[in-house]
Amino acid sequence: MNNSYQVSKLIFNGQRANDGTQPDDIIKSVWVSTALALILSLPSLAVFLTLAHLTNNILVGGVTGFTTHFILLALSPRTSEVLLSLFD
Repeated sequence: MNNSYQVSKLIFNGQRANDGTQPDDIIKSVWVSTALALILSLPSLAVFLTLAHLTNNILVGGVTGFTTHFILLALSPRTSEVLLSLFD
C-alpha cells in the first residue's frame, strides 16, 4: 500500500507593509472601539431613561431604547469608517 499524501504549500507573493501590530494601530483601534461603544450605548440609554421617566412606563422606554440601539447598530459600519478617518 502506498500511503503518500501530497501536501500543497501556500505561497504569499508579498507581505503587507503594515500588519496591524504597530503601537499606533493598536492605540487607534482602542480609541475607535471606545468611541463606537459610546455612540451605540449612550443615546439608547438616554432615550430609555427619559421616556421611562416622562411616561412612567418602562415598557415604552424599553421598546424605544432598543429600537434606537438597533438603528444605531445597523449604521455602525458607516460610523466606524467615519471614526477611522477621523483618527488617521
